[in-house]
Amino acid sequence: MSELSLLGRPARYATGLEDLGAGLFAWLQPNGDVGESNAGLVVGDNESLLIDTLWDRRLTGRMLDAMAPRTVGAPIRRLVNTHGDPDHCWGNQLLAGAEIIATRATAQDVRREDPRQLRMLGRLAGALDGRRLPLPGAGKLAGLGAFAGMLRAYDFSGITVTPPTLTFQGTLELDVGGRRVVLIEVGPAHTPGDLIVHVPDSGVVYAGDLMFVGVTPIMWVGPVENWIAGLQQIIDLEPKVVVPGHGPLTDIDGVREMQRYWEFVAATVRARVSRGVSPSDCAGEIVRSLEFAAQPFASWDAPARIAVNAAIIARGDRGEGGSRVSSRTRMGLIAQMGELARELAT
Repeated sequence: MSELSLLGRPARYATGLEDLGAGLFAWLQPNGDVGESNAGLVVGDNESLLIDTLWDRRLTGRMLDAMAPRTVGAPIRRLVNTHGDPDHCWGNQLLAGAEIIATRATAQDVRREDPRQLRMLGRLAGALDGRRLPLPGAGKLAGLGAFAGMLRAYDFSGITVTPPTLTFQGTLELDVGGRRVVLIEVGPAHTPGDLIVHVPDSGVVYAGDLMFVGVTPIMWVGPVENWIAGLQQIIDLEPKVVVPGHGPLTDIDGVREMQRYWEFVAATVRARVSRGVSPSDCAGEIVRSLEFAAQPFASWDAPARIAVNAAIIARGDRGEGGSRVSSRTRMGLIAQMGELARELAT
């Protein structure tokens, strides 16, 4: 039987530890959809650096077990969280005694979400299925229900949210067992405090959720110009390998393709909003257009994420960007995204 992703879909690449050479590794979880996040490991003399944990203790424990043979004599003494989304930091508690490093904005962002809320949302998945609720707005309820259903692939019990212990702004250089590792703040973009991790001696960048490969990115903060600029920073580093936050390994060409996605979406959203079209309506128009269909990113998974992206771009243009939307607004955007996904599937 072929491997399945965490969400039960055929895996397009293997789960597990990918050896990048020279003591660098990537932990990959196909296919990069909701919660199917990646992580990284930098092994130096006498110590190692972990880049991100996963969405629950079970998945993080499995990853750490796989990494254990690589860290014999070089234990993980430090952990970097590339941003504050739970699928990149809710396994932090398993790194007892490790120094946890992130941007100052991420340290604040990590505390925003309570695992109990996601446990409750997962339990409500069936009740939120709009097909069983002949009510106004049933489509949006069904969209929220589809997202809630995906949460059932994860176990949010026993999680103690464990925030960073060392924060910075701008750039921070680390010595990891004799290896130079550079942390570069690029947020706000995907989240308020995104950073990328550059390992110069090997030409590798761990990009966090500034990079999605084969799956449509989702922007919760913006502005979109920051995201595009952050991608340019990666390109300027001239890496040989880029480890995305979601999806398989890529290179500079993959980063350029992500830039083109955001340039296209920003321009087409703004053109429609300037004519008085609502962000939710223009998202549907764009993703169904022949112009979109002709783009290479039209084949990426989860194209309905444009519903969130359009809303955040419009929000930023109103001068409201730079911070996360409220939980209520976020749930509303997830519902819109799910409704559009259901429409596109029919």
